[in-house]
Amino acid sequence: MRLIDLHTDWLLQYAPEATVFDAALYPRVRARLGQSEGYLQGTWAAVLSCYRAEDDWARQADPWAALGQLLARVEAEFCGRLLFTAEDVGRWLDDPEGLCWGIVGVEGFDALVRSPGDLDRLAGLFTRGVRLFQPVYAASSVLGGSSTPGDERGLTDLGRAFLEALADLAAGPGGPCPVLDLAHLNPHAAAEALDWFEADDRRATRLIPVYSHGAPRHEGFATPRAITPENLRRLRALGGVVGFSVGPPFYDSAEALKAGIEAAAAVPFRGRPGFEGIAIGTDFLGVDQTLPGLGGVTGIVAWLSSSFDPVTAVALIQGNARQLLARIFGHGSTCAGPS
Repeated sequence: MRLIDLHTDWLLQYAPEATVFDAALYPRVRARLGQSEGYLQGTWAAVLSCYRAEDDWARQADPWAALGQLLARVEAEFCGRLLFTAEDVGRWLDDPEGLCWGIVGVEGFDALVRSPGDLDRLAGLFTRGVRLFQPVYAASSVLGGSSTPGDERGLTDLGRAFLEALADLAAGPGGPCPVLDLAHLNPHAAAEALDWFEADDRRATRLIPVYSHGAPRHEGFATPRAITPENLRRLRALGGVVGFSVGPPFYDSAEALKAGIEAAAAVPFRGRPGFEGIAIGTDFLGVDQTLPGLGGVTGIVAWLSSSFDPVTAVALIQGNARQLLARIFGHGSTCAGPS
């Protein structure tokens, strides 16, 4: 049984040596490299995050070209193993024992979308194969409030236009849909993004909302980075998948992680309580610490298999995420095009 991971900062492992990054800006990455050991063998598919630190983006004379460098690196490493279309999903399903396949995501448009004119570039990203769009990472974003402490802004007018522009990219029945990632939005901005989805039932069929990595708010993790109980309820009602990260700062023990997953399962998913719509977003290579036994994908799969009944374990390891991929790529599902 292999994991489907909704979030990894895979490219960061190259920060200490690759020219695409300035190693001096990523001093803690070298200590995280063990998180990548066995990853390609133990993971069936993963959302590969294109990410730079905020001070790295600030140094880029042309942020869009800097994003292009990250995309090119992903395309080269995962050549022939990137999921763009339903046909790619079919090839992936026929390759259950091969190396990990990738779904391309962009983590934060803070340096990229600064004015309405920048929205025109989203179509090019979608054509190139980007499927997951996380609008906000830090307080420098002009799209909405971030989870940075003290940033209490909601969704901006440009942020709403960003959502509309993404929804217009949906290819229609049988074609791919873009994904909106609520991770790193503060509770106010996330609530207003959910308002936008709830205002028109068709929107969630053209732009799929998720919370790819992190944790619901709980006693051990109550920062603005956590998704609130009310936003979790609304997201699950819309059919939005939640990716649980498996260690600090989100959870300080495996017992707390299990309790968090079980608590989320009590919140109805499209009107049905249960483990549907719950997956794993490891955040590997983006976190400094891991829990004992959960520092690699093999350990995560083993822990899920021993902590939950067999049907639930399979759903958490890959089944729920696989259903999400079917929705994204129109494989055995449908994606509504622009209205």
